[in-house]
Amino acid sequence: MKSKRYFNTTGFCMPERHYMVDPLRNQKIIFDLIEKTQYFTIHAPRQTGKTTLLHELAHRLNKEGNYISVVFSVESAGYRSITEETANLKIINSLYESCELFISKELWPKKSLADEKCSLQTYLNNWAGSQKKPIVLLLDEIDSLYDDVLVSVLRQLRNGFQGRPKHFPSTIALVGLRDVREYKTKVRPSEVSLGSGSPFNIKAESILLGTWTKEEIAELYSQHTKDTGQIFSKKVVDRIYELTGGQPWLVNAVANEKWRKY
Repeated sequence: MKSKRYFNTTGFCMPERHYMVDPLRNQKIIFDLIEKTQYFTIHAPRQTGKTTLLHELAHRLNKEGNYISVVFSVESAGYRSITEETANLKIINSLYESCELFISKELWPKKSLADEKCSLQTYLNNWAGSQKKPIVLLLDEIDSLYDDVLVSVLRQLRNGFQGRPKHFPSTIALVGLRDVREYKTKVRPSEVSLGSGSPFNIKAESILLGTWTKEEIAELYSQHTKDTGQIFSKKVVDRIYELTGGQPWLVNAVANEKWRKY
């Protein structure tokens, strides 16, 4: 029996298309931080489900109706030769374009502001001030930024922090490969990390995404069994866990290869 869903090995997962483990299953801490209007970071190696988690979180928050939540990437501003002014514009445009994927048009920030030479801080201040609900902003690929641009973005978020929730996003999560203290910058010699002097010293928590357990791998594979009848035995699950260490992309890739031969 063929299934409309499959094991995903490219991009973030979508429930209607892919077999997936609920990325928010063990993340009560995230909802607690949002409720307390806190800022935090999420970090993990590539292909471990960061973007999938962000999309699921934003859609859930928007569906519940208590927040306005958007995921966007700052990667378009992630090259060394960019100026702070150009980076601000690229980041603002990325945010504006991402709004279409997550929220209805009446909740979008004003497009005209993205065309002007305004700072990210001003743009977020104006957007938050125009909304009745608090904004939860999920900022992906933060550690793709370099040097002065990285420091500028972190400082703007810190400077706006005191205005939350009425005049700045209630919660902001910075998401990348490393914790904020390990972001690299050449503002100081020898490309050292930002360390305790980080301009984002307002974060309340640093969340490291882990790998999957055997039970979670078994739950993922059971979705495929239910759809198709193809069985992944406990012995197979144990072996796949042993080979992959529970790394999400590898778990999906091994299953996808087995499924293609089925």
